[in-house]
Amino acid sequence: MATTNFDSVSSVTIIGAGPCGCAFAADLASRGKSVMLYGHPDHRGAIPMIEDNGGWLEADGAFEGKYQIKTTSDLYLAIRHSSFIVTTVPSYGQDTILRTLSQFDLRNHTLIINVGNFFYLAARQKVNAHAILETDISPYAVRITGGKVFIKGVKKSLAIWAEPPTTQVERLDAGAEANLRRQVEGIFSQNLVWCKNLLEVGLNNVNPVVHCPAALMNAGWIEATKGDFFFYAQGMSPAVSRVTEKVDQERLAIGRAYGLEIIPITTYMNQNYSHDREFADYHDFAAGSVIHNKTKSAPTSMKHRYLLEDILYGMVPWYELGVKAGLPSPTIRSLIEMASVVSGFDYFEHGRTLESAGLSDATSEQILMALGGPLDKASSARVLSNSPVNNLELHVPVQTAQVVA
Repeated sequence: MATTNFDSVSSVTIIGAGPCGCAFAADLASRGKSVMLYGHPDHRGAIPMIEDNGGWLEADGAFEGKYQIKTTSDLYLAIRHSSFIVTTVPSYGQDTILRTLSQFDLRNHTLIINVGNFFYLAARQKVNAHAILETDISPYAVRITGGKVFIKGVKKSLAIWAEPPTTQVERLDAGAEANLRRQVEGIFSQNLVWCKNLLEVGLNNVNPVVHCPAALMNAGWIEATKGDFFFYAQGMSPAVSRVTEKVDQERLAIGRAYGLEIIPITTYMNQNYSHDREFADYHDFAAGSVIHNKTKSAPTSMKHRYLLEDILYGMVPWYELGVKAGLPSPTIRSLIEMASVVSGFDYFEHGRTLESAGLSDATSEQILMALGGPLDKASSARVLSNSPVNNLELHVPVQTAQVVA
């Protein structure tokens, strides 16, 4: 396994070779870090594109360069590359990754989930990582086009939460925790805002607020044009934006019910993107953001991650958390129900629910404790004596590492 300086991280493994994973790889490589990009054998993402280009990943937009990085579809090799693993797969692919990661001994690994969407609820008794961290949102506004990763914009800050080490009964001492945070901060080019619990970082994810109302209220346009319109400037009309702001108000109310002050959506957009002016409200932002209107960005169908990810893993847990706190959240509920009708798919049944995390009978106070406290001895992750990490087998070849800016 690659070694790392105690105060800095020289190598990072990225699981997920989609747009975010590629942008992250280019960002890390541009800062001189050794990057291995993993793509699942059945969902290799941009890895064929990189391999067809001789192992080079080209980036354009917010930062530019040509980088030769390591690529693999062998998770064993990916895990061996670095003790810091960043996953960038959509939330609906997290269960597959979780099942695979649970076969490995990850006691010496730090697992960073980007975007988390309450991943820890599913992972807390299945993965024995040294620490599990979640971020609220992707660091980049990004698309893959023309054989390149096009970074439309880079966020200025990310919310992040760190679960205490899951293989230790006691937390790290204050100095060790500070060093871990410093190492993680060196992985991201964004400023990291450390949240006090998982609920805070989960409610800070603005994607469900931004994507779901506009996707559902533009269903006709999406199906007729296959997404051939500007999702923000054209799809987020004044009426759609009013629904978006109502969803945001309900999200903020859920946060307040748990003692959290969450940043409103328009304030978030003003703070996290470089604009030439401050936007007055959400519609003003959607119509006027140059970054978000560089490409059309509309869903091509109603089976898109803007619904599959943002409702299943965002709105469903938000709604259930609100109900536990005595909040009906009618707009959020109506969007979940509308999505179920539109998709012919029960989002409440298949979402990341409190029941799936073993918290269906918990009070709001117990939920808050579970989303911010360490594992007890009984549920502490075990050492896997038959882990694949401990049994070297034959594996597919890896691309040679080299970084050129």
